[in-house]
Amino acid sequence: MSELKEPISHYFNQTNGARFADFGGWKMPTFYSSIIEEHKATREHIGLFDVSHMGRWLVSGKEALSFLNDLVTNDLETLFAGSGIYTAMLNEQGGIIDDLIIYKIGDEEFMLVNNAGNHDIDTAWYEKQIENYDAEMIDMTEVWGQIAVQGPMAKRVLEELLGIDEPLEYFGFGIVDCDDDTEEPLIIAATGYTGEEGYELYGDPDVLMDIWEDLIDEHDATPCGLGSRDLLRLEAGYCLHGNDIDTKTTPYEAGLSWVTKMDKEDFIGKSAATRKDKKLIGLAFPEGDKIIPRSHTKVLNDAGEEIGEVTSGNFSSMLNRGIALAYIQPEYQDAQVKVLIRDKESVAQVGKPWFFRNIGSKQIQEFKPSAIAS
Repeated sequence: MSELKEPISHYFNQTNGARFADFGGWKMPTFYSSIIEEHKATREHIGLFDVSHMGRWLVSGKEALSFLNDLVTNDLETLFAGSGIYTAMLNEQGGIIDDLIIYKIGDEEFMLVNNAGNHDIDTAWYEKQIENYDAEMIDMTEVWGQIAVQGPMAKRVLEELLGIDEPLEYFGFGIVDCDDDTEEPLIIAATGYTGEEGYELYGDPDVLMDIWEDLIDEHDATPCGLGSRDLLRLEAGYCLHGNDIDTKTTPYEAGLSWVTKMDKEDFIGKSAATRKDKKLIGLAFPEGDKIIPRSHTKVLNDAGEEIGEVTSGNFSSMLNRGIALAYIQPEYQDAQVKVLIRDKESVAQVGKPWFFRNIGSKQIQEFKPSAIAS
């Protein structure tokens, strides 16, 4: 059995009471104090996440843009230097191999970020697809670290710490001079996975850990594990590959038509990308009921017939209700449904596949039994 890889915060984790789990071959902290406390800190102040288990690549060459644009569903021709884009990467059958963020550094240079659990699969796919292009990919995953600074105070505090005069626009990024001895750049991007504003930082592990320690010691940031991160992304309606999206799910089924540009000349899986045999929805349960709809919980119609299943679910203490993402048969998207938990049927309200977001403005979706998930 191979030894687990360690993120850049491994020494901090060992000396600060972190509980660990194997995630995609990495020894990752699930929580330090508690999932509830870390979730609350991110929603109210600053949550600090070591996400250096994510895959990081530099893509360069004369045909780097052509290669990437054929590889993914979104249109990279719309990118300008200093901007990023969220997209999906499909197989020939239209199934989602992974969801990615791609940043444009220059006309012939890009940074690509993929999910940790898919890194080996993604690597093999990149190597197969790049063969006919004048481009190359360099795996920077174990060279650069990555941390996320998220929450309502995250941007202001980090901008002051790094001397950033103008806040970056959402999905914009820049390169920061930290006056250190390393030649590695510090890339700061206005992205994240929590539904809060904040930044993700890429660069030399020692530089990132100095920032990590400063944020905790001087700015009361809270280190957070994957447990709170999972609840935060569920509230925001961000899909987790392997749960809510996978190689048997098309972007149109997963509500990702907005990153699937069918007017592009071509991309891998385009002919099957619009297949829609199921639909991703949000489910909200009555306020105050301690319902926890776990993955694979069956979704039923009024007649008690199975029409789908939950892919991600949890109890949100902030919203005081159980919430879930689920796939159902499309014809039931505007119906009241039930879920079967421990042989007990519980009524759920159907809505769009998100619950809370605080990017630009605070939004809480109002769920009603007759809501149409679009």
